[in-house]
This record gives sequence, structure tokens and C-alpha cells, in this order.
Amino acid sequence: MKPKFTEEERKLIGRRIRDSRNAEKYTIEQLAEIIGCSPKHLGDVERGTVSASWPLAVKIGKALNTGVDYYLADTSDQYFDIQIDVEISNILKDCDMEGRMAIRDTARRIAEYGKRIQAKNK
Repeated sequence: MKPKFTEEERKLIGRRIRDSRNAEKYTIEQLAEIIGCSPKHLGDVERGTVSASWPLAVKIGKALNTGVDYYLADTSDQYFDIQIDVEISNILKDCDMEGRMAIRDTARRIAEYGKRIQAKNK
């Protein structure tokens, strides 16, 4: 899944990745090998001509000892929405069907309650 960032956001993210890579003394080829992508693709991400997929962004963050949040600060919330989805999926994968349904039903009740509270505060 690739969120659509503006050109300015892509360049900012890419610059932060490049600066972190240089601080860790990795060449673009070394980092590309560590994260499992081509040097060309990593270069495109660093130049901001393409957005990194969420899995690739996570690998970059781990390899550079930073975390995805560092690269995405001051950008749109699209990656954070994806991160929440991934975290929920990771929680659910360890549950049986009954547990998943209970979590789903609980989440629905919490969402409905939140909507009622927001409506009262308007």
C-alpha cells in the first residue's frame, strides 16, 4: 500500500532517509541490500520521485535505527492510518475467531460511544 504524498512531502521524507543513511555510514547499495530493494528504487525514494511502501519504510527505519515516525514527522497522516491498520491486524492474527468477533463488537461499541460524545460536544 502506497500513500499519496505531495512532491514536497516525498522530498522531505527522502532527504531524511538519505541523511540518516549517511549518518550511519551506509552507501545506497549497502542499505538497499539490507532492506531488500534495488539501489535504484532506494535512490528514487531518497530523491522523492516515489513513495516507499509501508513495509519498505519500516525496514528502512529498523536498518537506520530510527523508526518510521522520524521520516514522517510534519507530513500527512496517511502512514499513521496504515500503521494503525497493521497494528490491529497483528493483534487479531493471534486470536481465534471468537476472540476476533469479540474485539470487533467491542470496537464497534467504542466507536458508537465516541460518535455520541462528539455529537454532544458540538
